[in-house]
Amino acid sequence: MEGKKVSMEKVTYFDIEYANPKNKSICQIGIMCEDYKTSNPFYPELDIYINPEDGFDDNCIKIHGITSAKVRDEPTFPLIWHKIEKYFTNAVVIGHNVASADIDALVKTLKRYNLDIPELYYICTYELAKEFVPSYSVQNYSMSSLCEYFEIDIDSEHNAFDDACACSDLFKILVDIYDIDVDSHIKKYIPQETKEFSNFVANPVLRKSISEFYGIVRGFSLDNVINEEETAYIKKWVSENAQFANQKDIAAIIGVIEEILEDGTITIEEITKLQGAVKSYLDVVSTSTITLATQILDGILKGIIVDGEISEDECKNLRQWLYDNIYLSDHFPFNKTIELIDNVLADSIITKEESIYITSVINEMLNPVDSLKSQINSVDKKQVCLSGNFSYGQKPAVEKYISERGGIIDSSVKKTTDFLIIGDCECQSYSNGTYGTKVKKAIEYNEKGCNIQIIKESDFFTTIK
Repeated sequence: MEGKKVSMEKVTYFDIEYANPKNKSICQIGIMCEDYKTSNPFYPELDIYINPEDGFDDNCIKIHGITSAKVRDEPTFPLIWHKIEKYFTNAVVIGHNVASADIDALVKTLKRYNLDIPELYYICTYELAKEFVPSYSVQNYSMSSLCEYFEIDIDSEHNAFDDACACSDLFKILVDIYDIDVDSHIKKYIPQETKEFSNFVANPVLRKSISEFYGIVRGFSLDNVINEEETAYIKKWVSENAQFANQKDIAAIIGVIEEILEDGTITIEEITKLQGAVKSYLDVVSTSTITLATQILDGILKGIIVDGEISEDECKNLRQWLYDNIYLSDHFPFNKTIELIDNVLADSIITKEESIYITSVINEMLNPVDSLKSQINSVDKKQVCLSGNFSYGQKPAVEKYISERGGIIDSSVKKTTDFLIIGDCECQSYSNGTYGTKVKKAIEYNEKGCNIQIIKESDFFTTIK
């Protein structure tokens, strides 16, 4: 193949299951990486379940049996990519319908989280079978039909790992029986852009920013007055997001803002118009209901404290929003916020002191990591989870540092996790809340009686020897 930059030294057998056919949000990955000549493994076999942060299609559930409940506490894709990226680097990826299904899903997910897409080369066993296996021999060229014809056992069809194993067997049998020149069948994957996917693959940080901005604008309107500080914040938001003005949906939001700012003031009617423009964007974005509502609440809280105080009207209208969204009661910061507001409004009066107090508590809730000051004396036999990017180096280096000292690495926050270490560098991959899904989950578990210590990277390396 002209221009081919890889050979059959390193091969990766790969299969995924996804939550829905539109976005192909990955909920399970099965992967094997071998030396092609010896079949010796390059890396360990992996069977990974993933929280896709997207809705599940009923037809997909019927196929693979994976539900949102099953993967709710599993890591999101960015948290596992650093572990599996090496499986695809300088490798030939082999799968059944691998380009149109599995690699397509992988690339869409990488785009969604604004992660670098490696050069991908592949061989498709479906294409090989169509070329070499006579049509009269098989019912069709599906994986199940081919495995039946060649007497290949599939432990559980539509389980990503079992399908990857079956694909490995199928590929080797095809090559052996038909004496296939595999090098001539290596193809380079060319990502395809689709209009339908444009909103989904937008930078998650941008999507979170818009979700929060919607909440902030809602927060501004809770007292039916738009003051100078709030107007200045809206202007600042436009400036910070001007780089996205070439995107149709973002341009529409910015256009509305520029229109309502023409006379230098913003009325309640105009802020309502702005809310509508932002909501139009959110209505077409693929984000889970809880994620979106949590981000909006973060925005509302930011909005009501922009001017440094909170009024009685803002408190009462915030309480109304909280009770309208009571399904969030098990989630942080909703649980803390509703407790705070109910206590303050018990006498239906907001004093100056109470306003200051509410503002300070909300600031702490919005920035739970900033106030941390903890230390660890030892990680020996302790379960440790990492979140964010680390000044020390890449996560594998940090994991090695912890493992060498007897620590046990958790890929995601669990009830049994002892320590959650927060990297000093801001992680841009998170899409839930302002503080990351792992921090949020740790706080929620602690609210239910667990004891997960959340510790900054700087404190960790200062105290651990």
